[in-house]
Amino acid sequence: MGEPRHIVNCMWKKKDWVVIINGTFERSKGLKDVSFSIGQILEEGMDDLLVQPQNKSGWGSKRPVFVPKSRCKYIPIDMPDVYESKRQPLLGDLVYYYYVDYNGKTQTSVSHVLELKHGLSEPPQALIVVEDKHRWVSVENLLVLDVNKTA
Repeated sequence: MGEPRHIVNCMWKKKDWVVIINGTFERSKGLKDVSFSIGQILEEGMDDLLVQPQNKSGWGSKRPVFVPKSRCKYIPIDMPDVYESKRQPLLGDLVYYYYVDYNGKTQTSVSHVLELKHGLSEPPQALIVVEDKHRWVSVENLLVLDVNKTA
């Protein structure tokens, strides 16, 4: 295998986050399949890190693993505010509509918000143009592209 190369890097710190690159390689060293995991650094060795992988469902039962530093990419971010909500559209905002129905058909549209409504027992809805027709859609299916600057 050869002499290990020491990766001297001052960016590795305990409790920081990394992306771990995993995959299947063919004999020609070509990448056949690739996957990514997120993990938190527990300890740093000379060439390897001890990392706590995260489950898709959050903190979980996955055991810490030793991973070569060469397969890790540092994520230079602070933990996000988990209580921050996405931007809600306002009247006149330019929005992107994305919806997948029960048959798997995807509907998309770019439109301005024409009206907004919120009932007592209903989620908020916006009136937009989808396929040349006015439709009420859930604001959960809207991404604000630009805000109405005249309001």
